[in-house]
Amino acid sequence: MREFPARAVPAHVAAEPSDRSPKSVLGAVLAAGALACAGVVGLPPAAQAQAQAPAAEQPPEAEAAAPAHVTKVTSVRPARRKVVRKRFKPAARPGPRGVRRIIHLEARRWNISPSSLSRRVACESNYRWYAGNGAYQGLLQFASSTFYRGLSSIRSREVKFVRERKRMVHGERIVQYSDGSLTVGRGVKRRQKVVTVYSGTLPRNPSVTHGWTQLRIGSQAIRGLSAVGSGEWACPA
Repeated sequence: MREFPARAVPAHVAAEPSDRSPKSVLGAVLAAGALACAGVVGLPPAAQAQAQAPAAEQPPEAEAAAPAHVTKVTSVRPARRKVVRKRFKPAARPGPRGVRRIIHLEARRWNISPSSLSRRVACESNYRWYAGNGAYQGLLQFASSTFYRGLSSIRSREVKFVRERKRMVHGERIVQYSDGSLTVGRGVKRRQKVVTVYSGTLPRNPSVTHGWTQLRIGSQAIRGLSAVGSGEWACPA
């Protein structure tokens, strides 16, 4: 039999293992393990322990903050009586209804009968501040000289009266919480008396027709406290 000479194989092909060979795969795995061990062995002891230790467990998620709880509840009851103070300007030109209210206030202030003053005002001007008859003007038909004579002897320019009313008001319910917050809500209803004190001052130089000033001079004249006598009017008190 005729023998054929063997063909030469390139050196790089002969040295390269086949990708499909089981032995070559096993060898590659063993080589990688050896390199890893060599890398660990080459590290310092502390680094080796850290490298070989299992991964640290993740800390549990922070628990949700507990809801705030009530620490104190306070109930505030409204006062049974409330005083309110108000300033006002005494009316210079009151309507008929206002004139009647002023008559009652001035009559009480100077301790006279309101019907006496009301009767004289009705006779002189029919409760109209703008009434006029020649030289006589206003609610009590003052002449200019008579008006200013009464003004010069007026005892007080202060005007003060009180109104009262009742109402139902809610108290307050204050709730305090552990986180420092608080809420304010409605409390129990309670009856309350509201006292309103009105204070005013008559002008120093009013016009002759100034309604409130005329009624004050007229009240003092009936009481006998004015420089103007009650008998100077044609209409009786």
